Amino acid sequence: MPRRTKIVGTLGPATDPPAVLAAVIAAGLDMARINFSHGSADEHLARVAALREAARQAGRVVAVLADLPGPKLRVKISGPRTLAPGDVLHFTTAYPPAGDDIGITEPEVLADVRPGQRMLLDDGKLQLTAGDFRDGRLAATVVIGGPLSENKGLNLPDTPLSIAAVTERDHIALKVAAKAGCDWVALSFVRGPEAADQVRAACAAVGLNVPVMAKVERPEAVRRMGDVVRAFDGIMVARGDLGVETAFEELPVVQKQLIAEARRAGKPVVTATEMLDSMRLSPRPTRAEASDVANAIFDGSDAVMLSGELAIGKYPVETVACMARIAEKAEEHLEGMGRGHGGAEVCGVAGDVDDPMAAAACELADKVGATAIVTPTLSGRTARLLARCRPWARIIAPAPTAAVVRRMAIIWGVRPVLMTPLSPGESRLVSSVRDAFAAGALAAGERVVVLAGHPLEAGPRLPTLRVVRVGEGGTSLEP
Repeated sequence: MPRRTKIVGTLGPATDPPAVLAAVIAAGLDMARINFSHGSADEHLARVAALREAARQAGRVVAVLADLPGPKLRVKISGPRTLAPGDVLHFTTAYPPAGDDIGITEPEVLADVRPGQRMLLDDGKLQLTAGDFRDGRLAATVVIGGPLSENKGLNLPDTPLSIAAVTERDHIALKVAAKAGCDWVALSFVRGPEAADQVRAACAAVGLNVPVMAKVERPEAVRRMGDVVRAFDGIMVARGDLGVETAFEELPVVQKQLIAEARRAGKPVVTATEMLDSMRLSPRPTRAEASDVANAIFDGSDAVMLSGELAIGKYPVETVACMARIAEKAEEHLEGMGRGHGGAEVCGVAGDVDDPMAAAACELADKVGATAIVTPTLSGRTARLLARCRPWARIIAPAPTAAVVRRMAIIWGVRPVLMTPLSPGESRLVSSVRDAFAAGALAAGERVVVLAGHPLEAGPRLPTLRVVRVGEGGTSLEP
């Protein structure tokens, strides 16, 4: 059984050697994440170019995700210091900070903080309580102390932020992402659905016409998760900052709720952060990590993501291969249970005629024992609707451009292939089967369901379902 769950991995120094990058792709990488919070423009451009060439040589479809920095708050101090409970610190809007004052990125947020609100440093290891903000300085008292070093993160879980959804750093990163030709853009610290229009406008300003993903990390986004999912093209359950901004005991429930919300909307969802974190230093994951990856798949994730364990880890190839094996075993268990992802509960629930047609295609594939569903698509939407149903028949999606092909690399169970131009009078249904066969996605003798839309001279498309058997050379034969 081919692996349905996709693997996203962060590129970094550990994957820079060409042999390592090639091995990571061979091990199963489906989407490469470029983390614009770190590294230079030249490094990002070089990594994307190397990835494109390595994927071309391997004959693999690998997408590129531009992960924007967003309004991530980090401290600016002259050197490491140790905080003790009861210490009173001062955060300043001035830069560089004077004396013992602490500067931060996006210093304008200090005016949003109210007395008594929590201020968390270094992923929540240090906790402070905010005091008064006067003359550009915010006082804060240390509750839980410890060492603090330069550039550590600052989280304000109790503070509604007024900062722009797309920061100046994001605009700079988008120029690089456009130059690199990235396939998806992820916006960090999304607070509400209105951020989708803002990031799309920022993408359009640099000529980048790609789907946008919301990284859910703030309590506001959790409270409005339905609206956020509907506004964006996909979401990431970014458990790093989300686990600091929300109570850790709530995180597993929030993860399940976000994945379910995305599934209902037919939007791809990526579960991320510390999935195999121990493999930064170890060739084997912990038992808890293996269970974590499997449970994210049982919940219905389209993709699972690797961060530092791939970008700077000692075992990048082994980490991808390990994640692929866990995914395959989890899916084998689900297949043994039938539609273990609960596909029937969300498939065809709402929308236009394409929704029930996707549900009908999956049900038909089950009943006739089809091994694949072939669906030509211009944008990837029909493939997403099919994936929402979680059929165990393979989903093969011919698309007209390499860009659309790569965008579908993140969708559960979808094998995207390049569509050839139609000959005069030729059926899209016939040509899509031939395209899938030519790409090696179908073999002669397979019985497949084809879901194809046919444009009408006036009015909407007319979707058609047909069961065919694949002949020699990719011809479509009656079943």
